[in-house]
Amino acid sequence: MVNPAEDIVNIWLQEVCNHFTMSNIVVPKLTREIKGRKVGGGRGKEIDIISTNGQKYYWIEVSVSPNPRLSSKSTRLKESINNALTKFADEKEKYLIKRFGHKSFHKQFVYSPKLFSPKLNEESQYYNALKQKNIEAISFERILKEIRDKLNYMGFDVTRNYLFLLKKFDY
Repeated sequence: MVNPAEDIVNIWLQEVCNHFTMSNIVVPKLTREIKGRKVGGGRGKEIDIISTNGQKYYWIEVSVSPNPRLSSKSTRLKESINNALTKFADEKEKYLIKRFGHKSFHKQFVYSPKLFSPKLNEESQYYNALKQKNIEAISFERILKEIRDKLNYMGFDVTRNYLFLLKKFDY
């Protein structure tokens, strides 16, 4: 993985939620004909993480930035909701159903709480808007708090080692 937030979410799914995970799944672009010419093919959209606890399947998309670009207050909430919804594109869902033979995925979207103003109650509105679309919104801050207590020195990958160092220095 290249995205540290996705790495951390992956570790959270494994260590806290006891899931098996698969990450960075590329959805191949389908070729199509336009005016008699084949167009498309190649690398398509990417699914951040698929996980399972042995009973349910989860489709997790992650969009976290430590310093997110904030649009104006009047459009910020709507843009944030639309960003989350576009991550769960029909093209991706069809590919998942075909690839895994499973028709039901619990959708989760991991977001940065820094997107929202606490004064305007935007985070709660965001959570509820996604819930209406059957997407569970999960704060990255919550994931960091939950993973912190589960980490130990036994991790071998770079992300686990960095998180463990931060824990040891009380960050």
